[in-house]
Amino acid sequence: MNDLKNSDSVSGLASFTGAIDYPLMNDYMFRSVMQSNENVLKGLLCSLLRLNPDDIQSVQVLNPIELGKKISAKDFLLDIKILMNNNTAINLEMQVNNKYDWPERSLVYLSRLFDNLNTGEFYKTVKPAFQIGILNFTLFPEHPEFFSTYKMLNIKNYHKYSDKFTIHVLDLTQVHLADSDDKDYDLDKWARLFSALTWEDFKMISMGNESMQAAGETLFTLNGDDRIRDQCEAREDYRRTWGGMEQRLAEKEMKIEELTSSNIELASSNVELSSSNMELKSLNKKKDSIIASLEAQIAELQKQV
Repeated sequence: MNDLKNSDSVSGLASFTGAIDYPLMNDYMFRSVMQSNENVLKGLLCSLLRLNPDDIQSVQVLNPIELGKKISAKDFLLDIKILMNNNTAINLEMQVNNKYDWPERSLVYLSRLFDNLNTGEFYKTVKPAFQIGILNFTLFPEHPEFFSTYKMLNIKNYHKYSDKFTIHVLDLTQVHLADSDDKDYDLDKWARLFSALTWEDFKMISMGNESMQAAGETLFTLNGDDRIRDQCEAREDYRRTWGGMEQRLAEKEMKIEELTSSNIELASSNVELSSSNMELKSLNKKKDSIIASLEAQIAELQKQV
């Protein structure tokens, strides 16, 4: 754990009040809390993986960052690589903005994590790998779900190919869809905790859960560290910039849809006009034919007079 400023001033979660400057939804703060407090990380993993506390003997962050240090291009992706119980590889990430590439990104993360054999080791000994995405958006809007699990399956009989290659997705925007299993493992509470913006809400949600209360105390400490705050603010600036880009993109897409719709209507009108012109030409031909027939009849009658 890094040396943290103001750590001696923390008097307990019960005394914290007001707004949380940088909540757990901030991906840098999330990274910092999980890296700084092993008990918090264990508690969250128990909820996500449906484990009991005794099931986790050890957790090791394999890619720690120097907290408070300016984010470089290398550290810009704040995923956490974890080795649990020395036999399970886990990739954990908080993703706030929808960049529309999460299925591909999660597969890349998981594939890299799964390729963990050392030279001379047997394939059978490869460590199970889990990619866990905590998302603040719905990955598949047509299939909303609070917590979903994806494995390699036979598409005919749904038999699992392997238990060692798994993707989990926690959708913070669909907490109302949490089922009984989610609630039994307090996963719905973790989701609400990530979104808590005041200490009063945080305390109410975390009541009775030691890991969540520890998360609150660590969160308070880190919010008091100017170095951490600077990096959290940098991430907020990035999020706002990306959000603005998303909005402009959405506006452009709406304009394109409107223009496309107008073009379709214009094309439809042109088709109707073309059809009308064809009908008019047909009527003119019939008219010309009738006139020609009448003129022929008149000419014939004149000959008979």
